Amino acid sequence: MEFWTEALAVCEKEELSMFLSAAARDLEENPDDWENRDLVSFLEAMSAWVADCDGFFERAGQNPPSSEGWATVAKIVAAARVYE
Repeated sequence: MEFWTEALAVCEKEELSMFLSAAARDLEENPDDWENRDLVSFLEAMSAWVADCDGFFERAGQNPPSSEGWATVAKIVAAARVYE
């Protein structure tokens, strides 16, 4: 399954965990497919995409995530900073 297709299929916590593991493997195996290979540029790209994502959801005919969804993403990033 294509990487983007896998991302769009994520609906549950377990699927997200599996997708993130697959993303890490994909980065190791296909680094040339990744524009942002280091953590700083990756987080900056995430920030830029979030700031500009309304068009993505509009074109996909979807509503953007609720504030709870955005808050969960922030908590995931903050927890990953210190989680072993």
